[in-house]
Amino acid sequence: MSAAVAIRVLSAADAGACDAIVESLPYHFGDAGGREQCARAVRESQGLVAVEDGRVIGFLTWRRPYPRSAEITWMAVQAGRRREGVGGALVVALAERLPGEVRHLLVTTLSPSTPEPDVGDSYAGTRRFYESNGFDPVWEPRGWWNAESQALLMLRPLGG
Repeated sequence: MSAAVAIRVLSAADAGACDAIVESLPYHFGDAGGREQCARAVRESQGLVAVEDGRVIGFLTWRRPYPRSAEITWMAVQAGRRREGVGGALVVALAERLPGEVRHLLVTTLSPSTPEPDVGDSYAGTRRFYESNGFDPVWEPRGWWNAESQALLMLRPLGG
């Protein structure tokens, strides 16, 4: 990751840039309903953005469903900037900003039990990214998404 990349709090003014990042990843954001939920999240949820030269190149949104846990609800890095450490910097920044009583960081992604077409940038890479950032696969909750896609819940323990 370039030393010029800064992480800051997501603002309403970042929404269009986040939408453009989503558009740069048509495979990962191929579901229209998911794109709409993500667009709503970057406008209404807490989040962080990675900024380089005044341009947003990555984002994540999050929520706290319970006092001792936080969940990454949406995350993406501009297609041409993936695998440069931007996503990892966003995860680290979130973990550092969470209150001390938060003990678990959660994320849900596509399960390896869901067949994928032969694509170069599959969800196998997404799962490897989360694993390399301290997340462990813990559960495949049946019926969370739809008949074609099986979810995978991943957990990263935090301090304390």
